[in-house]
Amino acid sequence: MEYVNYIALGCSIAALALSFIAGARVGKFIKATSDTDWETLANLTGDIAALKRTCQTLNNRLNGMNKATIPQEQIIQQMLEHQNVEQIRRGG
Repeated sequence: MEYVNYIALGCSIAALALSFIAGARVGKFIKATSDTDWETLANLTGDIAALKRTCQTLNNRLNGMNKATIPQEQIIQQMLEHQNVEQIRRGG
């Protein structure tokens, strides 16, 4: 039954260590963002929106390049069929 106490002690020490690490990360984040004002935040938001539009445009172009509606062999076959059709003469 003593091993349960040791397991509980180990878990509580691990939880304490993880909470110290989390606190350090939060402090680091607050220190890094302490000089950020609303203008900087607005500029970052605008930059992210521009990057998103650029990414969407690029994805649309790539999708258009890869999307083949009719296979090339079918197009060639249709061209050959149209060449075999006789010319209709219009009288006047």
